[in-house]
Amino acid sequence: MGERLVLDLETQKEFAEVDGRRPELLLVSVCGVYSYATDRYIAYTEAELPALAPVLQQAELVVGFNINKFDFPVLQPYVKFPLANVPTLDILDEIVKNAGHRVSLDSVCQATLGTGKTGHGLEALRWFKEGKIDEVKKYCLDDVRLTRDVYEYGKKHGKLFATSRFSSDKIEIPVLFADRKRDLVTITKMLNEAFAKKLQVEIEYLAQSAIKGEPPQRTRKVDIYSVADPYFEGFCHVRNDVRQFRIDRVLDLKPVWTRYQVPSDYMACAIPE
Repeated sequence: MGERLVLDLETQKEFAEVDGRRPELLLVSVCGVYSYATDRYIAYTEAELPALAPVLQQAELVVGFNINKFDFPVLQPYVKFPLANVPTLDILDEIVKNAGHRVSLDSVCQATLGTGKTGHGLEALRWFKEGKIDEVKKYCLDDVRLTRDVYEYGKKHGKLFATSRFSSDKIEIPVLFADRKRDLVTITKMLNEAFAKKLQVEIEYLAQSAIKGEPPQRTRKVDIYSVADPYFEGFCHVRNDVRQFRIDRVLDLKPVWTRYQVPSDYMACAIPE
């Protein structure tokens, strides 16, 4: 199995210098990577990218901030395989899905970690053009470190924070970064099979908003009353009530082999968990 990585890169050009908004034309100045396997931060210059390609091709997961729409498209001309096939966790994609709008990495770092970026991307462009490649490397790896810290915070707490665009308030953004023990396709199949056979299941679930004093990730026993992807509803034996669950927040699942019946008066639209 490949490595789990965190990735960020800096470019040689900005969009104003290329034809159209085409990230593949920006060229890489430095690509920074953190490896969980070796606990090392490594900066690759453009000439060194061939050494990074096989690491990415075999990666278990690559974490980034806007990696799907920016970093990987910029990097694609340097590798001979489609980066779209590499498993990614894009922190910005998860934020947009739950907050409804984009935020900057600096905004998330300031509000979540209490520290911000060490500079601006335009400074990295200037340093590259001035031949100050060590400055670019340091800036890039600082961003990799911040991205890693944001990822770890979200994985642990099930949420991130960002500064509001309209006030000085912080906004809370639920995220799902937890390590999944079964893949989503398998979990969905097992849910449907348990529902069809009316078998109680035990799920490891990451709640979107936990009750104060509770950890967001808990094990629950559930009698499934309905499945309508991306949700399912059922009687939660922790809450002693009917609850609605998001399938993509189920990290693991196993049947308990206890049978149940769906109440005749059950109506869909339970309280979300």
